[in-house]
Amino acid sequence: DGKKSAPQTALSKSADADGEPRLVCFTGGTAFNGVVNELMTLTSRVTHVIPVSDDGGSTAEIVRVLGGPAVGDLRSRCLRLSDESTTEARAVKELLAHRLHATDSKLAKEEWYCIQEGDHELWDGISEPYADIIRSFLVHFHTQILAAKVPIKFDFVNGSVGNFFFAGARMFFRSMEAAILLYSRVSRIPTESLVVPNIVLDDNVRVALGATLEDGTTLRGQNEISHPSADPKRFEKVKVNTKTGGIVRGLVTKGGDIRRQGKALAASSDFWKTVWEAGQIPEVSASEFWGGLQRSQGGFERVRDAVASGDFYSAGQLLKSRVDDLSVRPLAVWDIDKATTGYDSLSSPIKRVFYLSTEDPTSVSAVYPKVNPTILRQLGECEGVVYGMGSLYTSIIPSLILEGVGEAIAARAGPKVLILNGGQDRETGDMSAAGVVMAVVNALNRAEDPDPSRRCKFAVCDYITDVVAPVDGGIPLDLEELEALGVKRVIQVDARRQDIHGAEYDVAELIDALKQCVTA
Repeated sequence: DGKKSAPQTALSKSADADGEPRLVCFTGGTAFNGVVNELMTLTSRVTHVIPVSDDGGSTAEIVRVLGGPAVGDLRSRCLRLSDESTTEARAVKELLAHRLHATDSKLAKEEWYCIQEGDHELWDGISEPYADIIRSFLVHFHTQILAAKVPIKFDFVNGSVGNFFFAGARMFFRSMEAAILLYSRVSRIPTESLVVPNIVLDDNVRVALGATLEDGTTLRGQNEISHPSADPKRFEKVKVNTKTGGIVRGLVTKGGDIRRQGKALAASSDFWKTVWEAGQIPEVSASEFWGGLQRSQGGFERVRDAVASGDFYSAGQLLKSRVDDLSVRPLAVWDIDKATTGYDSLSSPIKRVFYLSTEDPTSVSAVYPKVNPTILRQLGECEGVVYGMGSLYTSIIPSLILEGVGEAIAARAGPKVLILNGGQDRETGDMSAAGVVMAVVNALNRAEDPDPSRRCKFAVCDYITDVVAPVDGGIPLDLEELEALGVKRVIQVDARRQDIHGAEYDVAELIDALKQCVTA
């Protein structure tokens, strides 16, 4: 293809006694969260590059009223990295992971007032000085939404307390970087672990993602590209009578220990590992990201059916699976859209992803936000680059198309590892592994930018040296084509087949494969 390999600066191995490699990871907000804790066993010296262009979920409501970048994925990654070693640390994690009522605006608002006034049980276990720091930024957030001049008032439904804290800190300091630093300290994240927004925006400036398809169609907004809203005509609300609803509520809140101690323990990965190993909760094998267990041991698919039949054990199984790891991977009502529309095909493959201004909602003209300089600095000092799991075009590529990123990666020698997703989705369609590689390379080269002066022409091997894929995954692994492109090594990792869409990595095996790549 005429592309030549770039001259590269050799990477010096870490001189630290622990020998932990320094990595820069370009990942999605949700998909990579499942491996973050295990990654800490390999290294804590990781720069997590997170996109801030999400326009869905509860984050969208904050952006609508207050502007600024989306904070939800940043908050989610911070919680994954946060400390769990003490009762207070778990209580803080529980508080910042908490979501308000998922469907009732009035109930959500009432709970929010209870939280910000310090009267909610979530404050139990958090010392007064610690609580005062957190509350001060929650209160600042609240004063900002009250003062905002918007035609429709802020809707607290399904709101994340962590998102509110993050937004309040950002507006107080007028700096996303300062807000992340504060959040990292409050969450007690290891100092060598960095969570970095991919772009730098002026105060309260908003940007959106756009995508041009091969057939010329232009899509505006991450949700429209990745998981547009479900057709309401295909679904109907199910009314739960008062008696049944009471039984379900009783199942969820049963026992003071569950309500107090249990919630805090739910924030601890160690707790759930203990439960699993003890066999107290049957292992789930379905799509945990979007609702977990699809069928209970008693054969039920819906909680209300299990309750109606008196099989409360099955009801508990299903409920547990739907709130599994709730503190760090909450199931929002908007996530249903991802589950139900994530595999609907686009009219044509995606050709190019770019940024749009939100000032004119009808404009499809590209804007060029600046890359966060921390990313370039960390790329200049790292021992390896990882392109992690996540939505290819709306989570990974938005960080790669930024000017300077491709040049910085190409300039460094060393491992550059692409971790394939477990399966295909709406964005990738029937793309093969080689197709994913070329999508990443073209993004880093900005090959589809209409301005030739913005393009690069680096070779595949300058950007990707290794590909990691799950055994029996949903993305076809065309090994000969990968070799022809210049990929040096392909490692297949044990995985559990989920459904027709793909497989779920064995996380420990995935980290072992990553270790082979970055420490070779």
